[in-house]
Amino acid sequence: KLAIVKFLVILFLITHWMANLWAFSLLLVDEQEGVPQWIDAFDERDANLEQKTKDTWWKKYINCLYFASYTMTTVGYGDIGPENIVETCTVLVMLLVSGFAWAVVLGQVSDIVATLGHEEQVFRSKMDELNHMMEDRQVAAQLRRRLRIFFLSNKTAQRRGRQRQLIAELSPGLQGEVVMEFNRKWIEKVSLLAKILFWSESSEHGDMFRAFVVDVSLKLHPSVHAQSEVFGTPHVLYICMLGLVSRKGRVHRTGAVWGADFMLVDSELLEPFESCALTYTELTTLDRPTFMELLKTHTENCPELRQKVRQFCCWLAFQRALIVEAKSRLARPARS
Repeated sequence: KLAIVKFLVILFLITHWMANLWAFSLLLVDEQEGVPQWIDAFDERDANLEQKTKDTWWKKYINCLYFASYTMTTVGYGDIGPENIVETCTVLVMLLVSGFAWAVVLGQVSDIVATLGHEEQVFRSKMDELNHMMEDRQVAAQLRRRLRIFFLSNKTAQRRGRQRQLIAELSPGLQGEVVMEFNRKWIEKVSLLAKILFWSESSEHGDMFRAFVVDVSLKLHPSVHAQSEVFGTPHVLYICMLGLVSRKGRVHRTGAVWGADFMLVDSELLEPFESCALTYTELTTLDRPTFMELLKTHTENCPELRQKVRQFCCWLAFQRALIVEAKSRLARPARS
């Protein structure tokens, strides 16, 4: 869009210069010689006006700009034209310069407009392929509707995918800044990562703690679910990027986080993870093997990180074990 504005400004400047050149042609011919000029055509038009075009600079400029504009755009109304050899030569120069400038600007703007619509063209092509597939396979009407809704909603996920590719092309330092800017809100909702982020600001190994959080953010995996789809896997952290999700009798909205206990080994200590998508849902996930692999990689440079993560997991496991035991005892029948 900025490129289009830039070319429009360039086009206006060229038109302005051509208008000044056309006005300058009046100074190249002496009025006393009696040679006709293009501005003489306004004498009859201005007969009943006090301010004549010849004597008013802004009227003269507007008419010059008008002539330069329709000359550049090849409209050619013909109401203004050269009346002597000097003006004819001036018009030849204007035609050459403005014709070349118009062709270049028009070509560039056409390319930009075509590029702006590329994503929409790709999406429409995909929708056409989907319609052909459903027609060939004789898909039921209800399923067709669900498939169309899914692909229409999936445009946001595709845009996020392209954004991840852009981030991957950045330098490591810029990647860290961008990822932290994008993900800080949900990181603060995951107790372990929030603590690591706090340690990064208070510990002498702060840069290493921060690098770990950045790598965790870069390893997040996107997933999408259609409406009414049931999903959920143990030892997986879920971040809701878009949509509504029902889990454990609660409704999670955009920005919600669950499965923060994904690093625990014992599945009996985990909170319920089975969920149902109430609408089209976009999620970002992180599984335990990926997290532990990152932890192993960063432990080589920062042993303190593994120690703190272990302490957190032991404390969380102890809390969950107490809850499980309490529920177990409450479920036992009372002795007489």
